[in-house]
Amino acid sequence: MHGDSVRKVWSEAELDEALACLHAEPVTRRDELSRARAALLRAAGEVEDELLPTLTPPARRRPGAWRWIAAAAAAALVSGGGIVATNAFTGGDGPAPADHSVVGPNEAALESLHGDDFPLRDDQYRLVTESTWTTRITKSGLVYQTHEILERWLPAPGWKPVKSRFTGTGEIRWIKGDYQTAKRNGEALPGPSSSVSVNDGPPPQPTATTTSSPPPPVLPPQDRLPSESGWTHPATDFLKELPIDPGKMADRLRHDGIWPDGRPPEQPNSAPEMFEMAFNVLRSSQGFGAQRVALCKALARMPGITLETVTTPDGRPALSFSVTMPDRTRTFIVDRATAAVVGSRAVRSNDIREGWPGLTLFDTTISVVITDDDGP
Repeated sequence: MHGDSVRKVWSEAELDEALACLHAEPVTRRDELSRARAALLRAAGEVEDELLPTLTPPARRRPGAWRWIAAAAAAALVSGGGIVATNAFTGGDGPAPADHSVVGPNEAALESLHGDDFPLRDDQYRLVTESTWTTRITKSGLVYQTHEILERWLPAPGWKPVKSRFTGTGEIRWIKGDYQTAKRNGEALPGPSSSVSVNDGPPPQPTATTTSSPPPPVLPPQDRLPSESGWTHPATDFLKELPIDPGKMADRLRHDGIWPDGRPPEQPNSAPEMFEMAFNVLRSSQGFGAQRVALCKALARMPGITLETVTTPDGRPALSFSVTMPDRTRTFIVDRATAAVVGSRAVRSNDIREGWPGLTLFDTTISVVITDDDGP
């Protein structure tokens, strides 16, 4: 359809024929046909009201794009065809399609997100367990994954310290190479290890490592995360002040942070920056379910963030948040029943020329349980 009116598509004779087919009976009353034809022309805006037959009171005309939709609907009903109204929301009646909020299946899943505060008694802890397979690349070109477990005992706010235990299981998954090759090349492979700490510092995050000896867990290179900010080390005082309104949370994601590069504060944060800010808060696992829900809803609507509905390995409905960086894609998974983060991973970009494109850099599963055990 290329014109601005129905007249360019159907002649008056064709309209009469279409309506006659619609009301086809052994005997067709002419006044009924005229009444229908008049209503059709009025809907199409082809004639003025005073020129129409006065068999029925004139209906209120609706300007804009809806004129041709009404006429097209009648013709499609007669022919048994369908209508593709590509301009249904344009013209004088309203804004363009981009101004309308279209709720897709992922958006509906986002709206069903529920936040669990994981409430504690004074003598209880939230035990957060992160099980990570981390990719290691040696100087001789061998590639393997090691298995680490980080446990954190988070008490109710008060005087009790945060306890953590890091365990290197000694398990290895080979991607390129084997034990014999590593031994021949003089590569030192990690064995079982364990360490305990008592503090309130931020937990270490996994990263792919190039090494010739077993490395300790270290923070991954971040792309200009806010320094000296609650977004990098979320304490309970910071978390309780976060808004529960997604719109206000979105403003915080866009503009919070003290940036060491002297960037003007009015310049919004990038998608990777907002992704890491949100993940740090979710990973803190300090309750505040309403804030986590608002954070997920705010992040999902940011340009550059991909939202998908997924299922966890144990069958729970979840949401996946991803962002593409120059050398990798970062993803975290949120349980729809609790708004708790249950997984995190990084995958190397497929379009890089060197360095194992598509390689999983790390893959972490995360769980939170309430326990009376006070840890190591």
